[in-house]
Amino acid sequence: MSRKPPEFQPGAILHEVIVGAFRARGLTFEGWCKENGLTPMNGRNATFGQSRGDVGRANLERIIEAAGREFIRDAYARRLAEHAAQFAKGAA
Repeated sequence: MSRKPPEFQPGAILHEVIVGAFRARGLTFEGWCKENGLTPMNGRNATFGQSRGDVGRANLERIIEAAGREFIRDAYARRLAEHAAQFAKGAA
């Protein structure tokens, strides 16, 4: 059975969007991790893609759901577009 491709590319942009989503809800990423049995380092490793095994992917899914998948999807798409525009400017 093949895995579906990831919806988000783990990395700095995704991590920043997730942290911002928690802040927008009056929470913190670190606080959510601690309350849900993750060390903040394990949560960060999942969002940055440093934990790409089954457990890391499951943690990333839990984090995204808790932060708000729709919010993450919208903010992530905007940030990627901004990032691409910055590269396009630099190439010109």
